[in-house]
Amino acid sequence: MLKIVPGDAALIFSSSGENTLLISDLHLGLEKELAKKGFRLPAYSVRMVERVRNIAEKYSTKRLAVLGDVKHTVGKVEDIDWGVVPWFFDTMLDLFEAVEVVPGNHDGSIKTVLPPRIVLHPSHGAVLGSGRGRVGVSHGHAWPSEEAISTKNLVIGHSHFTYEMRDAFGSRSREAVWVTAGYDVAELMEGAGYKSKARGTGKLVVMPPFNRLVGGQPINRSKSFEFGPVLSSRSVRLEDSDIFLLDGTRVT
Repeated sequence: MLKIVPGDAALIFSSSGENTLLISDLHLGLEKELAKKGFRLPAYSVRMVERVRNIAEKYSTKRLAVLGDVKHTVGKVEDIDWGVVPWFFDTMLDLFEAVEVVPGNHDGSIKTVLPPRIVLHPSHGAVLGSGRGRVGVSHGHAWPSEEAISTKNLVIGHSHFTYEMRDAFGSRSREAVWVTAGYDVAELMEGAGYKSKARGTGKLVVMPPFNRLVGGQPINRSKSFEFGPVLSSRSVRLEDSDIFLLDGTRVT
């Protein structure tokens, strides 16, 4: 069972009496890029740790799964990554019995900066839980594994979707959103190049970024998803999706 944490970009996955916290798009080290643009901010990673700690205590979670884009730098590991990434995950290991990472498109060479006890999955994702209660998780920049798609319960990040709103004076603001939609299992399998004979309809959940400083594309200014292979596939349609703000307000 999946449950959205009210007011935050996090999911609780419950299986066999154990709760797992799912978050995505940490973009650790983003402060360095913002500093180059003239923004001087305190280490935002400290705030994210406190948010994780509060959720873990409230929901008694013993396991953490991070669905990609752990670090903000793309490709190579930079100086800031050597400091913030090990510190963040050493702290997570103090909070959880197990910590797992599915790498995203920003996570080149991520293994070199992760503590040894962190479980690093392939970029095509992983499956959590067992039986009918399983959930497939991946970042969203690459095709999920055949096994993940076949769970009919898929969770990804990567997209950073927002919803753009205007007030009576024409001012614009953007809020992060959750997106849920059905997907055709056979069509998604075909798009990914798998020869599976699985059929039926699955549920896709697209997570907002856990790092609130990252930008995002306004979903209500697009006619289709066109972001990442899953969302760009013909098996998922924007017009059939449900979109919610973090506070639970339904906007479509």
